[in-house]
Parts: sequence; structure tokens; C-alpha cells
Amino acid sequence: MDFAGLPEEPDPRPVLPHHSSGGRDRRGRTPHVAAVRPVPGHVHQAGALSAHRPAAAADRVAYAADTADQRQADYFLRLLNQNRRLIDQRIDGYHKAIAVAEARDDAESASVFRRTARIEEQERKALDRLIENLQRRFVVQPTAQDPPLPRGSRLVVR
Repeated sequence: MDFAGLPEEPDPRPVLPHHSSGGRDRRGRTPHVAAVRPVPGHVHQAGALSAHRPAAAADRVAYAADTADQRQADYFLRLLNQNRRLIDQRIDGYHKAIAVAEARDDAESASVFRRTARIEEQERKALDRLIENLQRRFVVQPTAQDPPLPRGSRLVVR
């Protein structure tokens, strides 16, 4: 059949026979290890030996989750602070460009730079809100990379 001006070509893919989805062919398959059920006596023995372990295991899991959350928060704080520094640099560049445009009496360019600087300042405010929310939710913990604070000084976050 000539469809849309294309010549008829034989299909290079082999045709596989269709199997009914009603029943699954289980020949040659071995049961999964997870499908094997333990003997009831073993369950009671293991349960008696580890009566106090579920609480300890739950504590370890909770501690691991808290540690992972803290690490992720630290990562995002570093990332957001890095983006904020880049935005600060761009805003400084726009302020310099505004001063140059005003010195040249180029009101149109100064207006474009002011508008762009306002957009960047809005972006900076949004980043500041994200940073504050993360710092409020996750207490900032000093790392080995941070220099020790002088005696009598306090860590103050803006």
C-alpha cells in the first residue's frame, strides 16, 4: 500500500507469536528465595532473641534518616548561598552599569539595567527566604571546614 507517498517495504522485525495473558507459563522456573516461608519454630526463636532489637533498629534508622536530612540540608544551604553570592555579583554589575549609563545620559539603558537589577533582587529575596527556612528547620552545625569561633563570640545568622 502506498501511504503518504512512501513505497511499501517489508517489516524487518520478526513477528513473535502472541501468548494468552490468562495463565502464566511457569515451566523451568524456580521459586524465588523471598517466597520461601520459614518454619514457625524458627520465627519464635528469632523473636525471643531479638525482643529488644526493634527499638534499637528503629533508633538507628531514625538516626540515619536524621543524618541524611541534615547532610541534604547542608548541601542545599551551600548551594543556595553560592547562588546568592552569584546574584549579589550580578546586582553589583548592574548597579555599575546603571551608573555608567546615567553618566552617558543613556536613560533607556539605565532603565533596562534597573529593571534587571530589580528582578535579580526579587530572586535574591526568594533565595533568602529559602535559606532562612532551611536554617530554621535544620540547625546549622559547624563542620571541620569552618574556623573555630573566637571565645565569647556567638554565631549570628542574618
